[in-house]
Amino acid sequence: MAGTGIAFGSVELNNFITVASGPLTDAASKIEAAEKAGAGAASLKLTFVDVPFQSEMRSYSMPGSVILSPTNRRLDLKKAIEITRQIRRITGMKLFANYSALGSRLDEWKLLSEKLDEAGADLLEPNFCCPNLDTSEVTSTTKHDHGGASIGENPEVCAEIVRAIREVSGLPIVPKIITADRRTLIEVARTVEDCGAAGIHVVGTPTSGLPPVAENGRPEIPLLDGAPQGSTNGPLCKYTSYLYAAILARSISIPIMISGGLESWKDCVDVISWGATAPSICSAFMWYGYEILDSINEGIQDFMDRNGFASIADFRGRSLRYFTTPDRVRLRRGVAVVDDEACINCGRCLRPAHCEAVSRADDRVAIDAELCIGCGVCGSLCPVGAISYREEEEH
Repeated sequence: MAGTGIAFGSVELNNFITVASGPLTDAASKIEAAEKAGAGAASLKLTFVDVPFQSEMRSYSMPGSVILSPTNRRLDLKKAIEITRQIRRITGMKLFANYSALGSRLDEWKLLSEKLDEAGADLLEPNFCCPNLDTSEVTSTTKHDHGGASIGENPEVCAEIVRAIREVSGLPIVPKIITADRRTLIEVARTVEDCGAAGIHVVGTPTSGLPPVAENGRPEIPLLDGAPQGSTNGPLCKYTSYLYAAILARSISIPIMISGGLESWKDCVDVISWGATAPSICSAFMWYGYEILDSINEGIQDFMDRNGFASIADFRGRSLRYFTTPDRVRLRRGVAVVDDEACINCGRCLRPAHCEAVSRADDRVAIDAELCIGCGVCGSLCPVGAISYREEEEH
């Protein structure tokens, strides 16, 4: 591969996919395995000067849907420095240093930045996104005494931290944020861009939740007493990831990394088409292993070759022309159509309770064109792809 076209400041990533900060990146051996599998970069597990609370991974996991983790392992600065130095000795992987502190502790942000820079990190990824980090009193109304995702809700605090980091390090700064409010997202992104950030990493929502419960009422997370809100990851978040990519692509000019729910080459192409610069993945590797990296990298490259794209930049944002407001959307008239030869007569398309157009007679599925509104549901239910949609001329 000649080049990915994915760069933050002066640092170009070695391949298309970055392994997001998480259980996959808390040891040099794991990051070495990611590089051998074809990852282009990795984000070190979240680091503190001193880890503020007991932490080890406990999760509610539903493969293909969500991993909900109310607690996870964190690194202290001493351990993170050791791992970073090991990574520099054994790999050529581009490394993001992911780290955090309370918003008021600029001295800790500076110390973390300086020491991880010295240890060999390539990029700095201050964490303004984790919903599990804020240990402040819930009654606190200050902007500065909070941590994690609460920082990302306050553009002023984000700006102070980015400026403080720039005082001690010349590495590209790529703040990692999460917010459920698009206006806050835009304001924070523009603020860190104005302060000199080389990019921004945004995580798709929902940000957090609680697990289901067993019959006895206990939360369905093994080996855990107590259930604080947990961060959510997995395909549940994918569609917000697309939305955030589009919103930011229209709002800022610095590169945009997106994570949250991406697990296939098509997901990665989609998020780039909506405006992302770089995709980042975690939960899919936790479920399926690094074996899927080959198919992701090959799928992206095959897509680019089929369409004559030399780099990610050639198709980045190509779908933004379709991103609009409801008052500008035009509904095209059309109906669902059944391919009788492909149909296996399973009856799934008959189930939608809202639909009056689909019926079955003489062991054949029929669609009443007068009643069909072209909603798109029956086609998604068909296991053999026998239903398509035909546009009709307006009368």
